[in-house]
Amino acid sequence: MDSKSRMLKAWDFEEPDRVPLEMYLYPPAKGLPGADKISEFQEKEADNFRGVPGFDWGFLGLDNSYKEEVIEDIPGDFKRLRRTYSTPEGEFTAVTKHFYGDQDPNDYYWEKRYIDALDDFRRIAGADRTVRPFNLERYNQGCAKVGNRGLPSTTLFHPLGRLVRNSSMDEVYMWLVTEERLAMQFLEKCTEQICATLLSVKDAKLADPPVFMTAALEMLIPPWFGKEHFNKLVFPFDKRVNDAVHKIGGRHRAHCHGNSGEFLELFADMGVDAVEPLEPPPYGDNIIVKAKQQVGKRMLLSGNVVSQDFHLDSFKVADVRDLVKKAVAAGAPGGGFSLKTTGGAAGNGKTKEQCIKDIDCNLALIDAWREFSLY
Repeated sequence: MDSKSRMLKAWDFEEPDRVPLEMYLYPPAKGLPGADKISEFQEKEADNFRGVPGFDWGFLGLDNSYKEEVIEDIPGDFKRLRRTYSTPEGEFTAVTKHFYGDQDPNDYYWEKRYIDALDDFRRIAGADRTVRPFNLERYNQGCAKVGNRGLPSTTLFHPLGRLVRNSSMDEVYMWLVTEERLAMQFLEKCTEQICATLLSVKDAKLADPPVFMTAALEMLIPPWFGKEHFNKLVFPFDKRVNDAVHKIGGRHRAHCHGNSGEFLELFADMGVDAVEPLEPPPYGDNIIVKAKQQVGKRMLLSGNVVSQDFHLDSFKVADVRDLVKKAVAAGAPGGGFSLKTTGGAAGNGKTKEQCIKDIDCNLALIDAWREFSLY
């Protein structure tokens, strides 16, 4: 089977020829020992979700222009950037600190987030919102480029997830409680905008049914939210958006680290179609056998290979084989499962040595997949 049909069959809760394996090379790892083998596997064999252009969601749903400038540079130590989004509601500015020698350029320190004060939240919540643009030609071209080498996917704006990631962590969760009217105004206006935007392409001739991706729910479960706040601030709004996704023939796949196990049934009830990376203890609370029993015929479950352990001195490359064997044994029966690491793309790490070991572990993962993944 090709990667596209393999993943679709698994997502239809049937058993394909083998368990799908998702694998990506972290771009900064190019050139490290073994990286070329990961890259070749990614291009020729991996069963990946591959990004294509879709809706332009702007800055939290608003038209914007973006610029960044270096405001301090200490060679060999760090540099600081000022990042600015200019919108019809004014400017939103963040400051980030980047340390030289860090192998992960996306792992930097936020000194100031874009939505830093209550007035920033008021501007975002009260903004006028319109249907966001969709470039049908670019979407279809992206799908054609993917072909059968995986599933084309595109991003979905999740207002609460984007809000908390762009706001001061010390303040935003308090605002959601103390400024309830403002929070509800924001969520209602964004949800109306997203649903109208999705339904605007209902009759468009899409080359492939859209698969939408979010990276939001991990910020809306413990330790951030309990079920009471989830049911009030997340469920009803996400349910409306997911209903709109389904009306245009799409599916929603949620990225959610941490303690998602006790929320999987809520995710399925509100219309999420797939979830990853299903971290087991101690990084999360997901027991794959239990998850399959609860939602194994409602959501595609992906992940469960704990790659955070790859960076531990006590973890040996040979240990990967057992992780893969256990994950496949628990997740494979009946389809509805794809194998995936829980800690990000192959070759990520803080040091060069960590990155190289991570690549070695992912190569061992491929070998173990070949050994255990056949149905």
